[in-house]
Amino acid sequence: MRQRKNQRRFVTIIVATVILLAIVFLSARIYVTSLAKTTTLAKTTPLAKTTTLAKTTTPTPGSAPISNFGYTARKFTNAKGQSLPYYLYIPAHYDPQQKYPLVLMLEGSGESSNLKRTPEQNRQILFHASYVQVWSAQYSGRYNPDIQQHWPCFVVVPQLTAPQQWVNVDDSKGSYKQPSQPSTSLLLTKELLDALQQEYRGIDAHRLYITGLSLGGYGVWDAVERWPDYFAAAAPIAGAGDPSPSKAALLIHLPIWDFHGSKDPRVPTSGSREMIKAIEAAGGHPRYTEFAGAGHGVWGRAYGTDAGYVPDFLPWLFSQRKV
Repeated sequence: MRQRKNQRRFVTIIVATVILLAIVFLSARIYVTSLAKTTTLAKTTPLAKTTTLAKTTTPTPGSAPISNFGYTARKFTNAKGQSLPYYLYIPAHYDPQQKYPLVLMLEGSGESSNLKRTPEQNRQILFHASYVQVWSAQYSGRYNPDIQQHWPCFVVVPQLTAPQQWVNVDDSKGSYKQPSQPSTSLLLTKELLDALQQEYRGIDAHRLYITGLSLGGYGVWDAVERWPDYFAAAAPIAGAGDPSPSKAALLIHLPIWDFHGSKDPRVPTSGSREMIKAIEAAGGHPRYTEFAGAGHGVWGRAYGTDAGYVPDFLPWLFSQRKV
Protein backbone atom coordinates (compact mmCIF):
# COMPACT_ATOMS: atom_id res chain seq x y z
CA MET A 1 0.00 0.00 0.00
CA ARG A 2 2.75 2.39 0.99
CA GLN A 3 4.69 1.45 -2.13
CA ARG A 4 1.76 2.50 -4.39
CA LYS A 5 1.50 5.87 -2.73
CA ASN A 6 5.20 6.48 -3.32
CA GLN A 7 4.86 5.59 -6.99
CA ARG A 8 1.92 7.99 -7.43
CA ARG A 9 3.84 10.77 -5.68
CA PHE A 10 6.84 10.19 -7.97
CA VAL A 11 4.69 10.34 -11.12
CA THR A 12 3.02 13.54 -9.91
CA ILE A 13 6.39 15.16 -9.30
CA ILE A 14 7.62 14.15 -12.76
CA VAL A 15 4.49 15.52 -14.46
CA ALA A 16 4.69 18.81 -12.51
CA THR A 17 8.34 19.16 -13.38
CA VAL A 18 7.66 18.62 -17.08
CA ILE A 19 4.81 21.15 -17.03
CA LEU A 20 6.99 23.67 -15.19
CA LEU A 21 9.85 23.21 -17.67
CA ALA A 22 7.44 23.64 -20.58
CA ILE A 23 6.14 26.89 -19.09
CA VAL A 24 9.69 28.19 -18.56
CA PHE A 25 10.69 27.26 -22.13
CA LEU A 26 7.67 28.97 -23.68
CA SER A 27 8.20 32.09 -21.57
CA ALA A 28 11.85 32.28 -22.55
CA ARG A 29 11.02 31.90 -26.23
CA ILE A 30 8.45 34.67 -26.12
CA TYR A 31 10.91 36.94 -24.31
CA VAL A 32 13.72 36.30 -26.80
CA THR A 33 11.44 36.92 -29.79
CA SER A 34 10.21 40.16 -28.29
CA LEU A 35 13.73 41.29 -27.53
CA ALA A 36 14.86 40.52 -31.08
CA LYS A 37 12.03 42.62 -32.54
CA THR A 38 12.80 45.51 -30.24
CA THR A 39 16.49 45.36 -31.12
CA THR A 40 15.77 45.27 -34.86
CA LEU A 41 13.41 48.23 -34.57
CA ALA A 42 15.96 50.18 -32.58
CA LYS A 43 18.67 49.48 -35.14
CA THR A 44 16.72 50.42 -38.27
CA THR A 45 13.97 52.91 -37.64
CA PRO A 46 15.62 55.70 -35.59
CA LEU A 47 18.91 55.61 -37.53
CA ALA A 48 17.22 55.64 -40.91
CA LYS A 49 15.11 58.63 -39.92
CA THR A 50 18.09 60.47 -38.47
CA THR A 51 20.20 59.88 -41.57
CA THR A 52 17.48 61.10 -43.90
CA LEU A 53 16.91 64.21 -41.81
CA ALA A 54 20.63 65.00 -41.80
CA LYS A 55 20.82 64.78 -45.59
CA THR A 56 17.94 67.16 -46.16
CA THR A 57 18.97 69.82 -43.67
CA THR A 58 22.71 70.06 -44.48
CA PRO A 59 23.28 73.38 -46.31
CA THR A 60 25.23 73.41 -49.56
CA PRO A 61 28.12 75.88 -49.32
CA GLY A 62 28.46 78.42 -52.14
CA SER A 63 31.09 80.88 -53.33
CA ALA A 64 31.56 83.80 -51.01
CA PRO A 65 30.10 86.95 -52.61
CA ILE A 66 32.52 89.69 -53.53
CA SER A 67 31.96 93.44 -53.65
CA ASN A 68 32.23 95.88 -56.55
CA PHE A 69 35.34 97.43 -54.99
CA GLY A 70 33.89 100.89 -55.45
CA TYR A 71 33.02 100.46 -59.12
CA THR A 72 29.57 101.43 -60.42
CA ALA A 73 27.77 99.19 -62.92
CA ARG A 74 26.65 101.16 -65.96
CA LYS A 75 25.60 100.67 -69.59
CA PHE A 76 26.62 102.81 -72.54
CA THR A 77 24.26 103.07 -75.52
CA ASN A 78 25.34 104.85 -78.70
CA ALA A 79 23.26 106.70 -81.30
CA LYS A 80 22.62 103.46 -83.18
CA GLY A 81 21.14 101.80 -80.11
CA GLN A 82 24.16 99.53 -79.62
CA SER A 83 25.05 99.01 -75.98
CA LEU A 84 28.05 98.07 -73.88
CA PRO A 85 27.97 97.18 -70.17
CA TYR A 86 30.87 98.56 -68.18
CA TYR A 87 32.08 99.37 -64.68
CA LEU A 88 33.28 102.84 -63.74
CA TYR A 89 35.54 103.75 -60.85
CA ILE A 90 35.51 107.41 -59.83
CA PRO A 91 38.39 108.60 -57.65
CA ALA A 92 37.58 109.45 -54.06
CA HIS A 93 36.76 113.11 -53.37
CA TYR A 94 36.44 113.75 -57.07
CA ASP A 95 36.71 117.47 -57.82
CA PRO A 96 35.66 118.49 -61.36
CA GLN A 97 37.95 121.50 -61.07
CA GLN A 98 40.95 119.17 -60.97
CA LYS A 99 42.29 116.89 -63.68
CA TYR A 100 42.52 113.10 -63.29
CA PRO A 101 43.99 110.41 -65.54
CA LEU A 102 41.76 107.64 -66.86
CA VAL A 103 42.75 103.99 -67.20
CA LEU A 104 40.90 101.82 -69.72
CA MET A 105 41.19 98.14 -68.74
CA LEU A 106 40.29 95.59 -71.44
CA GLU A 107 39.44 92.28 -69.79
CA GLY A 108 40.43 88.82 -70.97
CA SER A 109 37.98 86.27 -72.32
CA GLY A 110 37.86 84.46 -68.96
CA GLU A 111 36.04 87.41 -67.40
CA SER A 112 33.52 87.95 -70.21
CA SER A 113 29.86 87.64 -69.32
CA ASN A 114 27.80 84.72 -70.54
CA LEU A 115 24.09 84.73 -71.32
CA LYS A 116 23.76 81.34 -69.62
CA ARG A 117 24.71 82.92 -66.29
CA THR A 118 22.82 85.42 -64.18
CA PRO A 119 23.91 89.08 -64.15
CA GLU A 120 25.18 88.59 -60.60
CA GLN A 121 27.27 85.58 -61.62
CA ASN A 122 28.78 87.57 -64.49
CA ARG A 123 29.60 90.42 -62.10
CA GLN A 124 31.21 88.01 -59.63
CA ILE A 125 33.41 86.50 -62.34
CA LEU A 126 34.77 89.91 -63.30
CA PHE A 127 35.38 91.14 -59.77
CA HIS A 128 37.11 87.98 -58.63
CA ALA A 129 39.96 89.05 -60.92
CA SER A 130 42.67 90.84 -58.96
CA TYR A 131 43.62 92.81 -62.09
CA VAL A 132 40.23 94.54 -61.82
CA GLN A 133 40.35 94.94 -58.04
CA VAL A 134 43.85 96.43 -57.88
CA TRP A 135 42.86 99.80 -59.40
CA SER A 136 40.49 100.42 -56.48
CA ALA A 137 41.32 102.00 -53.12
CA GLN A 138 39.51 99.04 -51.52
CA TYR A 139 42.02 96.50 -52.80
CA SER A 140 43.92 94.84 -49.96
CA GLY A 141 45.93 92.02 -51.53
CA ARG A 142 49.24 90.79 -50.17
CA TYR A 143 51.06 92.74 -52.87
CA ASN A 144 49.39 96.10 -53.17
CA PRO A 145 50.73 99.04 -55.20
CA ASP A 146 48.10 101.39 -53.64
CA ILE A 147 47.24 102.88 -57.01
CA GLN A 148 44.47 105.24 -55.91
CA GLN A 149 46.54 106.50 -52.99
CA HIS A 150 49.44 107.39 -55.28
CA TRP A 151 47.63 108.19 -58.52
CA PRO A 152 43.91 108.97 -58.08
CA CYS A 153 42.29 108.10 -61.37
CA PHE A 154 39.16 107.07 -63.22
CA VAL A 155 39.06 103.40 -64.23
CA VAL A 156 36.81 102.01 -66.97
CA VAL A 157 36.29 98.24 -67.32
CA PRO A 158 33.94 97.19 -70.15
CA GLN A 159 32.68 93.61 -69.97
CA LEU A 160 32.26 91.66 -73.18
CA THR A 161 29.48 89.14 -73.65
CA ALA A 162 30.74 85.86 -75.13
CA PRO A 163 31.45 85.29 -77.97
CA GLN A 164 32.25 88.99 -78.51
CA GLN A 165 35.91 89.93 -79.00
CA TRP A 166 37.98 93.08 -78.91
CA VAL A 167 39.42 92.13 -82.30
CA ASN A 168 37.72 89.85 -84.81
CA VAL A 169 40.66 87.46 -85.20
CA ASP A 170 41.77 84.16 -83.70
CA ASP A 171 43.29 85.24 -80.38
CA SER A 172 45.45 82.12 -80.07
CA LYS A 173 47.52 82.57 -83.24
CA GLY A 174 49.60 85.63 -82.35
CA SER A 175 50.32 88.28 -84.99
CA TYR A 176 47.56 89.00 -87.50
CA LYS A 177 46.56 91.32 -90.33
CA GLN A 178 44.33 94.01 -88.88
CA PRO A 179 40.70 93.83 -90.07
CA SER A 180 39.51 96.87 -91.99
CA GLN A 181 36.96 97.76 -89.31
CA PRO A 182 37.15 97.60 -85.52
CA SER A 183 34.94 95.14 -83.67
CA THR A 184 31.66 96.57 -82.44
CA SER A 185 32.83 96.19 -78.84
CA LEU A 186 36.05 98.12 -79.40
CA LEU A 187 34.30 100.91 -81.31
CA LEU A 188 31.69 101.20 -78.55
CA THR A 189 34.49 101.46 -76.01
CA LYS A 190 36.07 104.34 -77.93
CA GLU A 191 32.69 106.09 -78.10
CA LEU A 192 32.21 105.43 -74.38
CA LEU A 193 35.48 107.21 -73.53
CA ASP A 194 34.41 110.19 -75.62
CA ALA A 195 31.10 110.33 -73.75
CA LEU A 196 32.71 110.01 -70.32
CA GLN A 197 34.97 112.98 -71.03
CA GLN A 198 31.85 115.04 -71.71
CA GLU A 199 30.16 113.79 -68.55
CA TYR A 200 33.17 114.22 -66.25
CA ARG A 201 35.07 117.39 -67.02
CA GLY A 202 37.77 116.36 -64.58
CA ILE A 203 39.04 113.61 -66.90
CA ASP A 204 42.37 114.67 -68.38
CA ALA A 205 42.24 114.07 -72.13
CA HIS A 206 46.05 114.19 -72.16
CA ARG A 207 46.34 111.27 -69.74
CA LEU A 208 44.18 108.49 -71.16
CA TYR A 209 45.90 105.13 -70.64
CA ILE A 210 44.93 101.81 -72.20
CA THR A 211 45.92 98.40 -70.88
CA GLY A 212 44.58 94.88 -71.21
CA LEU A 213 45.53 91.25 -71.03
CA SER A 214 45.24 88.19 -73.25
CA LEU A 215 42.20 88.94 -75.43
CA GLY A 216 42.39 92.43 -73.96
CA GLY A 217 46.04 92.60 -75.00
CA TYR A 218 44.92 92.11 -78.57
CA GLY A 219 42.41 94.90 -78.02
CA VAL A 220 45.12 97.28 -76.81
CA TRP A 221 47.25 96.77 -79.90
CA ASP A 222 44.26 97.08 -82.21
CA ALA A 223 43.04 100.27 -80.53
CA VAL A 224 46.37 102.08 -80.69
CA GLU A 225 46.95 101.06 -84.30
CA ARG A 226 43.53 102.50 -85.21
CA TRP A 227 43.73 105.62 -83.05
CA PRO A 228 47.47 106.19 -82.45
CA ASP A 229 47.00 109.77 -81.20
CA TYR A 230 44.16 109.09 -78.77
CA PHE A 231 45.99 107.57 -75.79
CA ALA A 232 48.92 108.89 -73.79
CA ALA A 233 50.36 105.40 -73.17
CA ALA A 234 49.59 101.74 -73.84
CA ALA A 235 50.40 98.58 -71.88
CA PRO A 236 49.38 95.38 -73.70
CA ILE A 237 49.95 92.12 -71.80
CA ALA A 238 50.13 88.65 -73.39
CA GLY A 239 48.58 89.87 -76.63
CA ALA A 240 49.44 90.47 -80.28
CA GLY A 241 48.89 93.00 -83.05
CA ASP A 242 49.53 93.69 -86.71
CA PRO A 243 53.34 94.07 -87.08
CA SER A 244 53.25 95.24 -90.69
CA PRO A 245 55.64 98.21 -91.28
CA SER A 246 52.83 100.64 -92.12
CA LYS A 247 51.01 99.89 -88.87
CA ALA A 248 54.13 99.88 -86.72
CA ALA A 249 55.14 103.28 -88.09
CA LEU A 250 52.01 104.77 -86.52
CA LEU A 251 53.25 103.88 -83.04
CA ILE A 252 56.79 105.25 -82.98
CA HIS A 253 55.83 108.24 -80.80
CA LEU A 254 53.43 106.43 -78.45
CA PRO A 255 54.86 105.33 -75.06
CA ILE A 256 54.35 101.55 -74.96
CA TRP A 257 55.35 98.97 -72.36
CA ASP A 258 54.57 95.43 -73.42
CA PHE A 259 54.66 92.29 -71.23
CA HIS A 260 54.66 88.59 -72.10
CA GLY A 261 55.74 85.23 -70.65
CA SER A 262 58.42 83.38 -72.61
CA LYS A 263 56.55 80.08 -72.25
CA ASP A 264 53.03 81.35 -72.91
CA PRO A 265 50.93 78.35 -74.08
CA ARG A 266 47.85 80.45 -74.85
CA VAL A 267 49.13 83.37 -76.95
CA PRO A 268 52.46 82.90 -78.76
CA THR A 269 55.22 85.08 -77.33
CA SER A 270 56.03 85.96 -80.93
CA GLY A 271 52.92 88.17 -80.87
CA SER A 272 54.75 90.63 -78.62
CA ARG A 273 58.23 90.11 -80.00
CA GLU A 274 57.14 90.87 -83.56
CA MET A 275 55.27 94.03 -82.56
CA ILE A 276 58.23 95.38 -80.59
CA LYS A 277 60.70 94.53 -83.37
CA ALA A 278 58.50 96.22 -85.98
CA ILE A 279 58.12 99.43 -83.94
CA GLU A 280 61.86 99.56 -83.28
CA ALA A 281 62.56 99.04 -86.99
CA ALA A 282 60.28 101.99 -87.73
CA GLY A 283 62.24 104.20 -85.32
CA GLY A 284 60.23 103.84 -82.11
CA HIS A 285 61.47 102.99 -78.62
CA PRO A 286 58.89 100.76 -76.92
CA ARG A 287 59.61 99.01 -73.65
CA TYR A 288 59.29 95.24 -73.48
CA THR A 289 59.48 92.89 -70.51
CA GLU A 290 59.53 89.16 -71.22
CA PHE A 291 59.30 87.00 -68.11
CA ALA A 292 61.66 84.05 -68.53
CA GLY A 293 59.95 80.71 -68.07
CA ALA A 294 56.56 82.29 -67.33
CA GLY A 295 53.28 81.18 -68.88
CA HIS A 296 50.19 83.12 -69.84
CA GLY A 297 49.09 84.81 -66.62
CA VAL A 298 51.85 87.39 -66.14
CA TRP A 299 49.63 90.45 -65.61
CA GLY A 300 49.99 90.32 -61.82
CA ARG A 301 53.69 91.07 -62.28
CA ALA A 302 52.83 94.19 -64.26
CA TYR A 303 49.96 95.48 -62.12
CA GLY A 304 51.70 94.75 -58.82
CA THR A 305 49.48 91.98 -57.43
CA ASP A 306 52.06 89.15 -57.63
CA ALA A 307 55.52 88.55 -56.27
CA GLY A 308 58.29 89.66 -58.59
CA TYR A 309 56.29 92.53 -60.03
CA VAL A 310 57.94 95.29 -62.05
CA PRO A 311 58.12 98.25 -59.62
CA ASP A 312 58.78 100.87 -62.31
CA PHE A 313 55.74 100.13 -64.45
CA LEU A 314 52.96 102.02 -62.65
CA PRO A 315 55.08 105.15 -61.98
CA TRP A 316 56.05 105.07 -65.66
CA LEU A 317 52.43 104.69 -66.79
CA PHE A 318 51.04 107.57 -64.74
CA SER A 319 53.90 109.86 -65.72
CA GLN A 320 52.96 109.73 -69.39
CA ARG A 321 51.23 112.75 -70.86
CA LYS A 322 50.15 113.32 -74.45
CA VAL A 323 51.79 116.39 -75.95
